[in-house]
Amino acid sequence: MLVSDVFRLPLAALLVAVLTISATPVQAATCDFAPVKQAIDNVFDQDAAKFAIFKKEVSEGADPIAMMERLVPEDTRKMLDICRYQVDQYLAKRGFAPFH
Repeated sequence: MLVSDVFRLPLAALLVAVLTISATPVQAATCDFAPVKQAIDNVFDQDAAKFAIFKKEVSEGADPIAMMERLVPEDTRKMLDICRYQVDQYLAKRGFAPFH
């Protein structure tokens, strides 16, 4: 009887821990597309050299999002990855089909 009580306590503690962890909501990163869109527009409309690189590489088969990650400022790269779907849609709207 003493042995079964010894195993019940750790098992109960483990069960409480698992239930607590599984009930905690996961904080997913949310997309703030406005600054990403602005960075893409800057590459397309204000920096002719970067746009030429982007256009050349994509026309040769490069992934448009990967190319954009190379051309936008460092602080925008992570958000560009988080907003991947919106970026893909926006690049298609600007005339660059999704990479397949």
